[in-house]
Amino acid sequence: MKSVLVTAIGSFSADCVISSLHSAGYNVIGCDIYPSEWHAVSKDCDVVYQAPYATKEEEYLHFLVDISKRHTVGYLFPLTDLEIDVLNRNRALFSGEGIVLCMPSEATLSVARDKYKLYKTFEQDSQVPSIATYLAGKEEIPESILPAVAKPYNGRSSEGLHRITTLRELQEFARREGYILQEQKEGPVFTVDYVRCARTGRDFSISREELLRTKNGAGTTVRIVNDSRLTAMVSHIGEVIGVNGCVNMEFIHSDGEYYLIDINPRFSAGVAFSRVAGYDMVLNHLNCHTGKDIQSPISYEEQIVTKRYKEEVLWIKK
Repeated sequence: MKSVLVTAIGSFSADCVISSLHSAGYNVIGCDIYPSEWHAVSKDCDVVYQAPYATKEEEYLHFLVDISKRHTVGYLFPLTDLEIDVLNRNRALFSGEGIVLCMPSEATLSVARDKYKLYKTFEQDSQVPSIATYLAGKEEIPESILPAVAKPYNGRSSEGLHRITTLRELQEFARREGYILQEQKEGPVFTVDYVRCARTGRDFSISREELLRTKNGAGTTVRIVNDSRLTAMVSHIGEVIGVNGCVNMEFIHSDGEYYLIDINPRFSAGVAFSRVAGYDMVLNHLNCHTGKDIQSPISYEEQIVTKRYKEEVLWIKK
């Protein structure tokens, strides 16, 4: 059986990803920009490497190919958006080496990694309530949008997000290229883990309301929900943008509607919540990239799930 290379093992989703792959009998090669002793999940990998920054693109790509050859890696699981962007630009390099990139297609990423294009894709879609969105530096932005939110059009994990309440702030961000501005909606955030096999069209999702979140948007206490309206919307979105594998979608529930705010083309920070509910998104994601179909949908009950962290000693200086 070929090994799986998992990047960014310091990410919130890494523990779930690594344990799921091991449960299926795969060897897991892990890497991260920080030393292995800085991450507790390092001890769960078969081999761990310290990786160069993905921003050093040529060095990063050479590193991934080198360790893939060394360990007969057949599948690569990138866990961050930045790495996905780099790999997306260099697909031919990996296909030439017989390495399957377990991530969305180029066409899907063109929508998921561009918040303005995502808005325009569903702007006229009656099945997907959308928040009015404007591209800074390219469109006239009405004052009526206030209060508003400004964020990079290709941002991740709430990085670069600003809440705008004054006309002066609006005018400043209206000139800032690379940003979008949106009407600010108030309400709870819902995250949906969604997996779809593009070959068969079979899909499944598990939704959760995030009751407690970190500042960068990772849920720590959630309420697993089963809302048929949200499930149908997510399935429609997945079909429209051609999802293959697992992604996560984020919505704000406001005025009785679920407003789509983001699609992350990777595992959510809380993908383990879906496994607790009874469905392994990680292994089904792998199925989508190995020619298999995903498992049948399951029934699950509404429940509150919380994460708990514990301290571990990984290294002692002697």
